[in-house]
Amino acid sequence: MIGKFTLIAWFGALGTTAILSSAANTTPDPVQDAKPGESLYVGSKACKKCHGDQHKSWKKTKMATVFDVLKPGEREEAKVKAGLDPKMDYTKDGTCLPCHTTGYGQPGGYAIPPEGDSPEAKKAQKAAAAMEGVQCEACHGPGVPAVAYKKNDEQYKWPEAEKAGALSGMHFPTMETCKDCHNHESPFVPDDFVFDFEKRRHEGTHTHYEMDFKHDCTHEHEVTKKKKKK
Repeated sequence: MIGKFTLIAWFGALGTTAILSSAANTTPDPVQDAKPGESLYVGSKACKKCHGDQHKSWKKTKMATVFDVLKPGEREEAKVKAGLDPKMDYTKDGTCLPCHTTGYGQPGGYAIPPEGDSPEAKKAQKAAAAMEGVQCEACHGPGVPAVAYKKNDEQYKWPEAEKAGALSGMHFPTMETCKDCHNHESPFVPDDFVFDFEKRRHEGTHTHYEMDFKHDCTHEHEVTKKKKKK
């Protein structure tokens, strides 16, 4: 029987191959090249264009830099306690990458890059670096439909965007979303670990700011008013 992470590692390898095959040509624009309704990861920089304040606050969290934990010499004490080798490089470990990168093994998501200084390798390394860490799409789903839609309609209305398929694949995080990674499969989690969703969704993710305009959404915002610029 093929395990979950074996499949993920296999798809990750396919993603690397795809990047190498296209790198010799021009680097594709995931937003421009996406098909209507296609669920594709685009990276936090694309989200930043409309959600700059959220992105800025997220950059200060551990989720933004969690990929670094996989590198040799990082979090040595915690790794020893977890039974891991602190000198080992885990950046290519398919059991770790799903929770330390965004969209691992998925279209547009993180793919293990090849080593080397060739133009193809450098492009693949750059694409991989852009998807390191737990970014916006790791919690909210692949964002290419929304990014492409909002690029042409910044004052979008939620019902219209939903009808147009611009929210395809996107969602608001639930406890199950978070527990895909915050569970006992993690070597850093103690036996008595209990994930507190209500607490953690307000801590360590990003500040929830009020939108600049009313977009007629069907969900309730828990927001912090933005400070007025002087």
